[in-house]
Amino acid sequence: MSIDVPDFIRHPRLGELFLYWRSLSIDGALPRRGDIDATSLRALLPNIYLLDAGATPDDLRYRLAGSNICAAFGFEPRGLTRREIRARHVDPKAYADFDETSRQTHAIAARRIVAYSHDRMTSYDRKFMAYARLNLPISEDGGKATGILGAILTKNDGEDFWQNFQELHVEMPVSEFGIDTA
Repeated sequence: MSIDVPDFIRHPRLGELFLYWRSLSIDGALPRRGDIDATSLRALLPNIYLLDAGATPDDLRYRLAGSNICAAFGFEPRGLTRREIRARHVDPKAYADFDETSRQTHAIAARRIVAYSHDRMTSYDRKFMAYARLNLPISEDGGKATGILGAILTKNDGEDFWQNFQELHVEMPVSEFGIDTA
């Protein structure tokens, strides 16, 4: 069976991540975190993050954050929950946006969806940036989604992609990609 990059994933490097994630699905099971091989993601590794889902959006915990993620954030988020990041690094005026991002990100695992976005944001160190992001649910056992494999690319990378930048947000259930949701 041939696997194609969905049309809504417009950034070619994020399309490669999607294909890698989808290749980890065995017999239609959700890709397992333990099967992720960093050497297979070498070119994207500075832009990759892994999150443990936790019970609530505040409990999302960064298991891994690539160097470009850390640079965009202005700090190392590895090991921190969204609750801890909010308390330490988020301006109270930005709480509503931060909390909404936490809810949307937590929904990736809770609803077993693939989410792709182009948007603009102010980073934690207050620098404005355009970005493309892909969030993919992952599992410990191939069944219940327990985490997220994601990548974020920013306009700073200088790729031609950014010349025709348009805001976009698309969510699709994993069942649309041949992954069993049972």
